[in-house]
Amino acid sequence: MKRPRTFHLAFRVTYQTIVSELITDAKLKPPSSLVGRDSSLWVEIKCLWDTGATHSVITQSVVRRLGLRPTGRTLVHGINSAEERATYMIDIGLPSRVAIQDVAVTECEINSPGIDLIVGMNIISMGDFAISNGPGHTIFSFAMPPFPKPIDLLEKSNAVNPKHL
Repeated sequence: MKRPRTFHLAFRVTYQTIVSELITDAKLKPPSSLVGRDSSLWVEIKCLWDTGATHSVITQSVVRRLGLRPTGRTLVHGINSAEERATYMIDIGLPSRVAIQDVAVTECEINSPGIDLIVGMNIISMGDFAISNGPGHTIFSFAMPPFPKPIDLLEKSNAVNPKHL
């Protein structure tokens, strides 16, 4: 019996310079389990990808715009603080029609103007995440689920370097 084929969702963003922040477009809506697939409920926002964030975060503005209801509370740890914050469930649409349903997020202040979502490791760890800095530009790509053969830059380096080093 043949194994079912895995379908991978992926996107790539090419920035015109070397960047210090990975910012992409995204769309958010209340979870499909509550609103079905009504595409009119999507809110377009900008998101920041942050490998230092264990969980994803949305702003109070997004909570209001989507009319979200809290699903619980969680303790959020900052550099010098910890405080309890409300949690919510949302659906997230990323570039190239990559979509993730029923994502747990926490409401927090985001100190980057124009950013309404921080994508944390709860999403990043669902797939393969790559950043390449070529001549004068950054390329960021993400695919989920992860591919069976991981990205291995040491293997790539060993393949191109002289063997006598």
